[in-house]
Amino acid sequence: MYIDFIADYGESTGHEDLAFSEVALKLCEQFSLQNLPFPMVRTLSVRPFNTIETGFVVAQLAFNSKLGKNHLVYHNTAPRKDVLEARDKNAGEFLAVAELPNKVRIIGVFGGFTFSFLKGKARIYRVQCAKDGSQFRSRDVFPPCVASLAAHADQPLTSWPLLGEEVTDIKEVPSDIVLSIDGYGNIKTNVTHFENINQITLNEMTRPVQTGQGIFSVPDGQMVFAPGSSGWEGQTFGEICLRGGSAARVFHFPQPGQHIEMK
Repeated sequence: MYIDFIADYGESTGHEDLAFSEVALKLCEQFSLQNLPFPMVRTLSVRPFNTIETGFVVAQLAFNSKLGKNHLVYHNTAPRKDVLEARDKNAGEFLAVAELPNKVRIIGVFGGFTFSFLKGKARIYRVQCAKDGSQFRSRDVFPPCVASLAAHADQPLTSWPLLGEEVTDIKEVPSDIVLSIDGYGNIKTNVTHFENINQITLNEMTRPVQTGQGIFSVPDGQMVFAPGSSGWEGQTFGEICLRGGSAARVFHFPQPGQHIEMK
């Protein structure tokens, strides 16, 4: 079983957080307890509490996977913003699960926009699992559920013993926003129209931009808006790039979820 584990650990420190290794170890322990082979766990960090980036990364990996039932996407970004008062026993947002048409299953905290990119593409359900009991639920509470889901990979999701009621109150993803920033400083967006854009306003800064067929279709040192490397189901998302530099630095490092104005 291949597991993509996505969480908001460590991004602000510039290196992988100890928490990733602790969760991976716990997953291996739980797989062993359920007589399953050790999973291959790949970890990926997103920005703290940023459910837009989490939802985008989940969708990018899950929709484009060819591994089917052998692929699980496990994610944990839990801002605990659903209740702003003091919380009992470190309670947080509930665990949810979904299965895409390609048979990849997604299990993770339902908070903000973490499942929003799956809306209309998959049915989303609560998982019958505690949502309190630890500050570190992704290590201490959720791994037995992940292992159980893997153990039932050959069976319909609707027959999984831990499946709860369907979730229908799913937020819509806003249009024209930043989704993520890659290691080159390219700004990934959910904009899908590329016609005659020559100016971008983002993070209270306005800059000229050229449109192109690709991010290298302008001379070195020029800003371009072009179809990028992200998207799924035949839809390609645009990227704001500075060829030979960092568009993110030019726009003072915007956060996923910020609105982009294009003219």
